[in-house]
Amino acid sequence: MTSATLSIPDQPLYSLDELIEKRRIILRYARTFPPGAERNQRRQIAGSLRVLLRNRNWLAKNTNQG
Repeated sequence: MTSATLSIPDQPLYSLDELIEKRRIILRYARTFPPGAERNQRRQIAGSLRVLLRNRNWLAKNTNQG
């Protein structure tokens, strides 16, 4: 049996400023929805990004400022 090689696609590296701006955009977009599931989903995405932005190890590995 041959083993399949798992290829990990190259992820673009963003700067810290770009990630902060992305979070702001997501929050602004979430505010355009009435309270409900769609709005909550976007707020959760922004919240998750906030947690990642506070994690120095994640930032070092996933930003071009690493």
